[in-house]
Amino acid sequence: MSQEMNVAYHEVDFLLPVHRFNIRFSYVTKKGLPFVREFVLRLVHVSPMMPADIANYFGLAKREADEAISDLVDKGDLQFLENGQIDLTAQARGYFVQLGSTPHVSTLMESGGAFAFELASFNCVGRKRTNESWVPGLRLEVPNETIANSERLAKRKFQENFHKIQEQGFWEHKSVNDEPGRPSIYTMESVRKLGQEPLRLTSRFAIDLDGMQVERADYDVLEDSSTVQELVTDALASAQKPTNFEEITRAMAILEDRDTPVLLNDSSIDIAKLMLDQQEGSLDDPVRIPLLGPIYSKENWELIVRYLDRHVDSPKSSDESPPDLLWLAPADGFWGQTVRTSACLDSLIDRAVTKGKKPARLYTPKLFVPVQDAKDRLAINRWKQQFSKQSSVVFGLVEGFLDGNVEVLLYPKRWAAVSYHVSRPESLPVTLPVGFITADPESVRVITGLVDDYIKSVVGFEDPRDLGLLRQL
Repeated sequence: MSQEMNVAYHEVDFLLPVHRFNIRFSYVTKKGLPFVREFVLRLVHVSPMMPADIANYFGLAKREADEAISDLVDKGDLQFLENGQIDLTAQARGYFVQLGSTPHVSTLMESGGAFAFELASFNCVGRKRTNESWVPGLRLEVPNETIANSERLAKRKFQENFHKIQEQGFWEHKSVNDEPGRPSIYTMESVRKLGQEPLRLTSRFAIDLDGMQVERADYDVLEDSSTVQELVTDALASAQKPTNFEEITRAMAILEDRDTPVLLNDSSIDIAKLMLDQQEGSLDDPVRIPLLGPIYSKENWELIVRYLDRHVDSPKSSDESPPDLLWLAPADGFWGQTVRTSACLDSLIDRAVTKGKKPARLYTPKLFVPVQDAKDRLAINRWKQQFSKQSSVVFGLVEGFLDGNVEVLLYPKRWAAVSYHVSRPESLPVTLPVGFITADPESVRVITGLVDDYIKSVVGFEDPRDLGLLRQL
């Protein structure tokens, strides 16, 4: 199955720990010789010669030839034989690769700087800081022993991959006089850890036209992805939840959705039918357009923006209260684990107010993220960190809306987008979000009623499910 026939259904960022080191080292490089020295040695390399023959060959006076030969003897390059001829020393013979080649001498140089190594296979990933945050994304866990011994491991990998690191452009050797060959490591002087940061690796999960999972691609930024792929598999297993097919079916029934169930099959979904339904749907058809993937996926968001532009009205008066644009996140370990989520939320915030001399608010965006309760500090702090720049529109909501399996983006009375996050760990490594966007009044009414009732409901006797702005918790 060609890559062009695979269909992406989810995107997840993985955070691979990276240590940055200050590495100081010495290396050996080769450089050419001054003109006279080079050609005298090349001549004698062919065969031992008398000093007078050397003078005649170069057209030098006897004094000039004697000075040149004496200088090369002092440098240890030439030696006198018993018959008075001049020959190369063992040192000078080492300057040549073969007869007739250009001689080059080895020079010891010092260098160093900051180098970053990921902690799975210790690929060198560059010299600049990643400037990444530890959210959003699934963190890849490396053994504590590796973390504790990272300086020693980085030292070994730097030596082993010295030429590869240079070829990748992470270390540049300044050549002199068009010197040949590559420098080689001579000695490692010091390796000192500077700090830790994440390397963000993005995976797009795809199925083929039969609905079967496609093998994950390797990461271009890494020379070797094998160990990282093992860590990714572990992270996926930790974030998965049990099969939720019955709960998804029940949610579809509650939403009076009769179209999405026919897309589901034994392995995942009928991708051919979904694509056909997508082609047949359009903005001019208010009933529905099928969606594959979370609402914030690139393809879905382009459709969301088109719906937003078409179905949002300007306020009729300055006293009119704009509606709330509600986004309910599912209680799913893979939802929001990509930087795309914040970018989409920023897009909603930016479009909420018109541009011009007299800006008017079209709607008030509100993102509801799931937490167990007001004391769920782990989830609350993670959401706070992830949406720190959008804290004015992010609210905490006690999880449980349609069993935590459904994502909704709702513009009351106008349109709604729904995504069911189907978990089938026996056949798919991540949840498969599938759903629809609709402007059908009856469908929007049903969805609006369910969302409003849940947000306004209480847990127990008096604790509201809507916990308010997350930044105030």
